[in-house]
Amino acid sequence: MIARALVRLIALSTLAVTISACANEVPATPGLADAIPISYERHRLSARGEDIDRVGRLIYRGGLELSSPDPRFGGWSGLIVSADGKRLLSQSDEAHWLRADIVYDRHGDLAGVTHAELADMLDLDGQTMPKSRGDAEGLAALSPAGPDGPVLVSFERKARVWRYETGRALDALPEPVAMPKGVAVGDNNQGLEGLTRFDAHTLFAVIESPHDDSPDLDAWLVCYPTPKSCAQAGMLHVAFHPPYHISDAAMGPDGTHLYLLERRFLGLFSGLVIALREVDAAAVKPGARLDGQEIAQFDMSEAIDNFEGVSLRRDADGKTYVYLISDDNYDPMLQRTLLLMFELEPAGDN
Repeated sequence: MIARALVRLIALSTLAVTISACANEVPATPGLADAIPISYERHRLSARGEDIDRVGRLIYRGGLELSSPDPRFGGWSGLIVSADGKRLLSQSDEAHWLRADIVYDRHGDLAGVTHAELADMLDLDGQTMPKSRGDAEGLAALSPAGPDGPVLVSFERKARVWRYETGRALDALPEPVAMPKGVAVGDNNQGLEGLTRFDAHTLFAVIESPHDDSPDLDAWLVCYPTPKSCAQAGMLHVAFHPPYHISDAAMGPDGTHLYLLERRFLGLFSGLVIALREVDAAAVKPGARLDGQEIAQFDMSEAIDNFEGVSLRRDADGKTYVYLISDDNYDPMLQRTLLLMFELEPAGDN
């Protein structure tokens, strides 16, 4: 994981009005979902007050800085947005769930988050987890219900994947998912990071950083729900673009492209760089080396943060939208929870 001491080098670039949403605060009950107060500020993309409306092939459609007095709020490391764009689910790297409604303005731009609920993730025994066992990094939807259906979660430390029936309740007990033995090789703080449903019967998983001086990142196609569920499975690799590290993976809504979220921390004075890479799904096969095309790169001229979650959806008009959420490392003095929305411009249109 990127260093905890990511420093906010640029002042907040947000609109002036802060809108508070949601119900009154409810005392937290471990494991059970609690309605929490959540506040948001409309967020400008430029860190310098300029009118920036796009980065690469991503057209800006609004952003929010989110906050809550609940001490569990933060560390969001995965994201699922519903097909209609109205709901989201995220999980933190300290083993908490966040589910909420998404609000848009009359232009269809991201405008708010309401009706937030937060719960502790449970382990196989129904117990809450410390950071050492609850370092949840990847999140994948298993049904068209998206954030309101069953999901898979990948854990970086003590590398594993668990299935949660979150559509029933956020305090659902998990079920372990069989994964290749090689996944455990990355059983450290630079291990299993990105997880997505590649197709109806296959998962795609990728680690954060190379191991043992390897020039590439280990990745896997995994048959799901059983080892015989798919036609092809096995190990492959993702090209490493130093000093970038993978922070998430997500399939596009039409299944034609895989998207890889990357980030790099260049130091206190140069700050953070975020990139989104598009990979042709036809190239994703056992034994392949994936590279793809960088379709957007953010630096500190944009008001960004430590993005660790990406989700895509398509509307009735065929437009594809990209959502990003950041991990504030539970350090609100230096970092922020940002939720950003972009419209993905088709290749060749820019």
